[in-house]
Amino acid sequence: MPAEKNAPRFDLPPDLKVAVDRESSGDPAKDIILRDTAYAAQARVEAFAKSESRAANMSRYFAANALSFWAGRVEAFKKDGLTVTGDYRYFDFEVSDVADGNAAVRYCEDQSKAFNKVIKTNKVRRTQPSDKSFVLYTAQVTRGSSGDWQVTQQSWKDGDPACVQR
Repeated sequence: MPAEKNAPRFDLPPDLKVAVDRESSGDPAKDIILRDTAYAAQARVEAFAKSESRAANMSRYFAANALSFWAGRVEAFKKDGLTVTGDYRYFDFEVSDVADGNAAVRYCEDQSKAFNKVIKTNKVRRTQPSDKSFVLYTAQVTRGSSGDWQVTQQSWKDGDPACVQR
């Protein structure tokens, strides 16, 4: 499938993979919201990988409280000398409550093959996968002035049964 016009480019290191399993909702307007939410998830991983809290893709797909929160988390991660490595997978995207340029979105993240890595030594901090490796994200998204849908508020729950893969 060819890249969409104006699609972001993600600059990920070779030891980091991000997979997005996103099916069509059957509604073109909702599919755009889900596409941009998937881009936001990838932008967040990219920001952690590059240790850039205000990376272009983060600023494009996050705004308001969500951008401030994640930028702070990236900075704290960087201060601790950490980055990310491994495989992230995003799946089960759903959108609801679309009205007046706002929508609610939920999706799952599989971190079972994703790990922290110490920047100075390249030592990977491997953890044993568990139910907590699967995260349910819920987000409020708003259509920004550029036309992209941006995550403005976000919460998550580790180990949510809706996302746990066996």
